[in-house]
Amino acid sequence: MTLGIEDERNEFKESLSQLDKGLKSLTAMLNKNGSGNVYFGVDDNGNIIGLDIGKKSLDTIRQRIKELIEPRIMFNIEVLTDDDSAKTYIKLSAEGTDMPYSCEGRYYIRNVSSDEKVSNELLRKMLTNSDIDIIKNIASSNQDLTFNSFCLFFSSLGQYAPNTHEYFMSKGLLTKDKKFNLMAYLLSDQSTVSIKVVRFDGKDKTYMSSRTEFGNKCLLLSAMEVLHYFESINTTKVVLSGVERTEVSLFSNVAFKEAWINACIHNSWNNMIPPSIFIYDDRIEILSYGGLPYGLSLDSFYSGLSKPVNLSLQSIFNSALLSEQSGHGIPKIIQAYSKDAFSFNDGTICVTLKFAYEPDFVTFRNNKTNVINSLTTKQKAVFEYLKDHPKATLIECSSKLDISISVVKSIVTKLQEKELLERTGSKRDGVWSLK
Repeated sequence: MTLGIEDERNEFKESLSQLDKGLKSLTAMLNKNGSGNVYFGVDDNGNIIGLDIGKKSLDTIRQRIKELIEPRIMFNIEVLTDDDSAKTYIKLSAEGTDMPYSCEGRYYIRNVSSDEKVSNELLRKMLTNSDIDIIKNIASSNQDLTFNSFCLFFSSLGQYAPNTHEYFMSKGLLTKDKKFNLMAYLLSDQSTVSIKVVRFDGKDKTYMSSRTEFGNKCLLLSAMEVLHYFESINTTKVVLSGVERTEVSLFSNVAFKEAWINACIHNSWNNMIPPSIFIYDDRIEILSYGGLPYGLSLDSFYSGLSKPVNLSLQSIFNSALLSEQSGHGIPKIIQAYSKDAFSFNDGTICVTLKFAYEPDFVTFRNNKTNVINSLTTKQKAVFEYLKDHPKATLIECSSKLDISISVVKSIVTKLQEKELLERTGSKRDGVWSLK
């Protein structure tokens, strides 16, 4: 009988004299996949050659696991018999999520069927992700925090939310030393975290059109404000196909909410860099930092398997009815936009939601551009001058451009009729601005 080939979850050793090497392979497999099997009494080709199992053999395995592997692992040892040859062999299996695991103080990771030393960069990532509540365990530099908005938010949902340390502790806002942690800072009235929504003219970042900031308050309120903002700009277009009338939204509200709340919950907040949102002519991009949690494969991610980076923060959002721990969020986005909506680069996750049609703000801007392009030479000159000199009088404009005042007045009237310019304030102290 053959057990197949060595791979990322299976390692073969001919005898217990190779026990320590087998345990090194076991930690490498745990660090890669969270599980692994080591077979003793099996050659490199997967053939069962058997081994003599003494009275203390299994105790020796248990003892060496305790001596060599950190942190402690859950393992199982089985003595098996090959039906064909009646030869006995040992299967050592283990599972664990408390990565990284070390063997004799060294860290390894499985690469196909070999064990490689973990690089410093990967080790840092494994250590960061080994504690899924890192923002819960780090004390805030500001301990003078208040939570009026936080308590009012939950009270508005009909939940009991007293402004007491006991309540804050139950919500995970305190470290083991009973100090306010980083999560508490994010949810406090004193939070200075600013979430930026930036709009660009075009399909890249060459020309920034506007920047709206949300934040400097409890993260729950900031997240809600962003949701309300995007609900307000999500227009609906009526599409007629024969006698059928269909309403099509600019983008999926459901997918946006899932992407945005996920970005807030799973962001790597230990550096206090908030997620960002960028609006282009053809899409929305939601960018969060930290990348995929270590040990979570892309297939598991796409299937909706949840491995929260900030478990306590997710619990807060669940209680606030902004999230649910059902694992349906990612599949909902994929259903609306396919897997192509996700991209992973340099420790970031970007979710791209393409527009179903040209947004009104793009159409409006294009129409304005066409109107400007249709202006005469003198009209363009007056328009550009007043745009660059908003406090200029028409007499000054006439003098600078060497155009008669009557012609300037006529041009300005046409520019106002074309809704390119508008006057704010009095004739004396007013200003010209783009409409």
